[in-house]
Amino acid sequence: MTTEHWWRSAVIYQIYPRSFADSNGDGIGDLRGIVEHLDYLHDGTPRSLGVDALWLSPFYPSPQADFGYDISDYQAVDPAYGTLADVEKLVEGAHQRGMRVIVDLVMNHTSDRHPWFLESRSSRSNPKRDWYVWADGRDGGPPNNWLSSFERCGPAWTRDETTGQFYLHSFTPQQPDLNLRNPQVRAAIREVWGFWLKQGVDGFRIDVAHRLFKDGQLRDNPEPLAAYRRYHRHPELRQYNLDQPESHELLRELRCFLDGHGPGLLLGEVPISDDSRLVEYFGADGMHTAFHIAFWEQPWDAAAFRGTVDRLSALARPDALPTYALATHDIPRTVSRYGLRQARVAAMMMFTLRGLPCVYYGEELGMADSPPERALDVDDRDGQRVPMQWEPTGTGFTTGTPWLPFGRDIGTANVLVQDAAPDSSLNLYRRLIRYRHASTALRFGDYGSLDSPAQTFVYRRRSPEEELLVALNFADRPIVLAIGEGPARLELSTDAARSAGPVSLRSVPLGALEGVLLRVG
Repeated sequence: MTTEHWWRSAVIYQIYPRSFADSNGDGIGDLRGIVEHLDYLHDGTPRSLGVDALWLSPFYPSPQADFGYDISDYQAVDPAYGTLADVEKLVEGAHQRGMRVIVDLVMNHTSDRHPWFLESRSSRSNPKRDWYVWADGRDGGPPNNWLSSFERCGPAWTRDETTGQFYLHSFTPQQPDLNLRNPQVRAAIREVWGFWLKQGVDGFRIDVAHRLFKDGQLRDNPEPLAAYRRYHRHPELRQYNLDQPESHELLRELRCFLDGHGPGLLLGEVPISDDSRLVEYFGADGMHTAFHIAFWEQPWDAAAFRGTVDRLSALARPDALPTYALATHDIPRTVSRYGLRQARVAAMMMFTLRGLPCVYYGEELGMADSPPERALDVDDRDGQRVPMQWEPTGTGFTTGTPWLPFGRDIGTANVLVQDAAPDSSLNLYRRLIRYRHASTALRFGDYGSLDSPAQTFVYRRRSPEEELLVALNFADRPIVLAIGEGPARLELSTDAARSAGPVSLRSVPLGALEGVLLRVG
């Protein structure tokens, strides 16, 4: 567990604790439930998924206004999820199996029930008043035209009746933004970093890393961008409520802090679609890696995926690696966006690009979104957060009533059924991860896309030891590719009926919606 750059070849698995496994029958997933399923994730055999790191979404005390991202105590565990002793068992169990543990770090905001905010809002003269962003209104309304990231919440400001001022909240009114310009706040946040590193975690996923600082003058966003809730491409204009230069200073400070505690990982959530801005957040001295947001925003189109991957590859620092994900707790699932067969091709793409693959729990089963009868989440994300489907009845998740209904596909998209089916999505994921672990080209090699017919995406991964070609057919019809000269070997296909064996690069047949991995030579 001491390899300095372990993360560069890691496969990450995101667990939404509330929905992964319930150990006590209350219908809510918990930390002990995760511990009980660590062997499923990695037990050293081909029967396990074989992932290298676990990213745990928030399990801290929270009133659940934003399902855990409104934190009322940074240094504890919500009783619904367990105790600090359970964290210790989880970290120990993961490390014994060769997996690292990454926890969510939410520095932009707290819950409005956090003791810091309760003090801050008590009076304008309270010592913690400046721990949050407060301002007087303008013309009878909010201080400026900034908007909450959640459309239902409207402006990013709420007037507090106690003191008559407005406080800033980038998300719900129950999530006031911290003032990270205040040295005392920075010191308090550094204590949080140290606390969780002492618990043995191996790094952090940084929530909304682009929002940590706002314009000190609270200037209005330019009118062409005023209606946008995230960074919008514009050649000249910038939004004042996000993507400020001071964010990079804090992230560099965190990187130095983490490096002083041993080999760790900072994975950034930076919802910026402009890759020229995104690449400034990860690499040599900022976060180690960041999600490529534009990747999961693409339609099912080969040229669109090739274009977004190539653009980021050209812009990123030579040694920088992005993280590729197809779904998260905020993003609808792959099957729901594209389809079942398309999801298999997308999986091959994610695991064979140059970067870190991140698997959202249940994606390996081809789970689809299943919107519940009533909406619980403020931003309509319930559908992608349904409980993990361990077997067809749901009792593998809980013996009680699940906090959200199971998906309508639970009869087929479950671990028990797919474990025994060689052509299942689960076994495709296992094969892809196992092959990636054995391949120097996929773990450390360079990337280059190749010219290919419409609705195909073909690229080369190459290291001194091996050369691989990946050919993805996005069309619902067969295509024959002429990729080059000489022999190759078909190593893997998303079509389980297709056998490995020799092929000629002059004529590589691809079935409808099929992806193949070829070894050259």
